Amino acid sequence: MEVSAFRTSEVVSFGDLTECSYFWRPCVGRLARILSGIREEEFYELAIPQERLTWLPKVRERGIVASLGWGLAPTASILTEPDFLAASEPVFRSGYLRDLVNPHDDFGSALTAAMRVTRILKDRLVVMSDVDTGLRGVRHVRPGAEFPLETGEDELFLLADNIPRELDEKLEDLGEVTRDWNRLEEATVAVIRTSRKLGAKELAAAARLKLIITATHGLDHVDLTEARRRAIIVERAPVRARAVAELTLGLILDLARGISAGDRRMRAGEWAKRRLKGFEVVGKRVGIISMGVVGSEIASLLRAVGMEVSFYDKYRDGGKPLEELLRESDIVVLASPLTEETRGMIGRAELSLMKDGAYLVNVGRGELVDLDALIEALESGKLAGAALDVYPREPPFGEEAYERLSGLDNVILTPHIGGNTRESDRRIVREVMAILGRWFHP
Repeated sequence: MEVSAFRTSEVVSFGDLTECSYFWRPCVGRLARILSGIREEEFYELAIPQERLTWLPKVRERGIVASLGWGLAPTASILTEPDFLAASEPVFRSGYLRDLVNPHDDFGSALTAAMRVTRILKDRLVVMSDVDTGLRGVRHVRPGAEFPLETGEDELFLLADNIPRELDEKLEDLGEVTRDWNRLEEATVAVIRTSRKLGAKELAAAARLKLIITATHGLDHVDLTEARRRAIIVERAPVRARAVAELTLGLILDLARGISAGDRRMRAGEWAKRRLKGFEVVGKRVGIISMGVVGSEIASLLRAVGMEVSFYDKYRDGGKPLEELLRESDIVVLASPLTEETRGMIGRAELSLMKDGAYLVNVGRGELVDLDALIEALESGKLAGAALDVYPREPPFGEEAYERLSGLDNVILTPHIGGNTRESDRRIVREVMAILGRWFHP
């Protein structure tokens, strides 16, 4: 494919760019090298198209126009008059072209970014591109080509088993609702929680999927890179922060007063009043790791009962370095999502920095903590106790580390119930419907 741009009566050839769209980063680089050093005025003169497309108004009657694949953003903008534009942008220095910039590696990633601006899902788009986008569920045409404009297919909402049942009836006006995951290939929208994983294999099978809503704060159960590559929007319904915060307070009070330990001894016929000497939480220092939605709610609640709160968060101002936080805290609370940065963030080195007799509470993700190192710290007396609501594998029964933890009397173990309240279920239904309202607006 010989690609040319017109400047007055000249033809300036960009060379053989077969199967290469300027939209893709490697192709943008090739185009940038070809045009490097051209004057800014000449660049824009090259970018001016010679004629407009007469068939665009008919397209716009039936769909949204996305212009992808042109390396010259001005050309694409004038030629296609798109509703939104995803293309490379020129960078000039001293009046000469220095580079063409494209922040995305593939069509799906840029289309995802554009969809978030326009609130239009991919099945309602007409994408004009000089090469195949490779995207399923998107109507792709080459510039100037004729094509039919079919009406959209019916929606199929696929819900995880632990999504509140009240949502089913509310979704019926929008399309068919199912909880049969054997129908993943047919689904257009999936509503999930952490128990349902959507990795690369599942997304490859979900040919029609365009929107994932997860009723969680973390996103480690969804392959975000693959979702973006396939132009699948991923939305969160993070409505369980208050529930997690209240459980966190409950776990801290349990550790402070030996509530669970006292219950176990009473059931065993032991009156352990003298042994269960607790402490009051007022004035105790709590260090929260990750000050996101959940961490902020935990901080608010703990301050309300008189605790001193500080935090570590790499992406927020006002926090403390992790080492300082660990050294000064009486109680460390993990509220972080699971990412490659946070996986295993609390190991032997970090536990050794904590105060002798401190406590650890994990309501984030089980993979944040090296459980073998935690057990050693608990057995040695370095830590006075720990409370875990999350585990690397759930349920953890049969895991060696879990069996060792369950034999320790200074450990509280709960079955990932942080966000598991009736009120949070009602909030999930409301938030999911609000998200769908934004994407399925008339």
